[in-house]
Amino acid sequence: MTNTAPTVQSLFHASFPPVPWPVREKHSWQQYVPTVTDYRFRPEVTADFLGWWQFGGMSCLISGPTGSGKSSLVNEVAARSNAPVFPVTGHNRLELIDLIGQYVPNAGGGFTFEYGPLPQAMKSGGVFLFDEIDLVDPSTLVGLNTVLDGRPLTLSVNSGEVIHPEPDFRFIATANTTGQGDGEASGYSGTLKMSKAFMNRLRWTFLLDYPEPNVEIDILEMLLGNRDISEQMVNFAGEIRKMHTAEENPIADTLSTRELVEWAKAAQFFRKVPRIKNPLGHALKYVVVNKSSTEGRPIFAETFQRIFNAEL
Repeated sequence: MTNTAPTVQSLFHASFPPVPWPVREKHSWQQYVPTVTDYRFRPEVTADFLGWWQFGGMSCLISGPTGSGKSSLVNEVAARSNAPVFPVTGHNRLELIDLIGQYVPNAGGGFTFEYGPLPQAMKSGGVFLFDEIDLVDPSTLVGLNTVLDGRPLTLSVNSGEVIHPEPDFRFIATANTTGQGDGEASGYSGTLKMSKAFMNRLRWTFLLDYPEPNVEIDILEMLLGNRDISEQMVNFAGEIRKMHTAEENPIADTLSTRELVEWAKAAQFFRKVPRIKNPLGHALKYVVVNKSSTEGRPIFAETFQRIFNAEL
């Protein structure tokens, strides 16, 4: 009889050993479980993240450049584990009430308490995914210290209701920085320095960069069906990223994995339009170049000419 029990090998990567991986049975929070896609897991970072998920405690921070796959990693692991995810995106006006819930008008003319994403994640044993946490005022984050200590959440706004976290509850924050307030230098305006007390409560910190070139090439090849062009596109992205992180005269612009994928999808569309003679260049303009800095645009054009031997 064939063993069909889920394993880290069958769910995440063929290079992993066939170690069993817990997948939840169907539950009442099923509508919040992300959809499984053809996401390409990176073995090293995935193995470490799975280790945290199982043994590393309740909370972690995933830091990395925009579009590097931070939220995607969380959603894809949750999807294969049948775990619900309750996301929220941070901003400088976010308040604690946005996370825990508030009273809203009901059809009867009264008010009903509507739980926010945090208590829902705690009650369901799901994932509270706090994206862009380094954009949130540190004084707001202080209100989460109790939860990060593993203690119950008391909803004073709802008659003092006490919510105890289920054992599978996970608190995952993502950010473009490591919470040190140094994002401006890398083009991440508005990022703030998080308090040391709060940072100490995020048990693990993952530094997630863009995928290795061969992984990005594989991703693009699945979309384009052409490995040569996929390699050229990844080479182009690599050149732009090098100039973005250069010690001398860095450019403000970069090119993320997310943008690479959108570039490929847009190019596929423009290939079907007869009047478009250079679908790759045309797509790049709409996905990246038109929103780039004034200084970056000629660099994109020169790099495109050098790699693709065509005008942008």
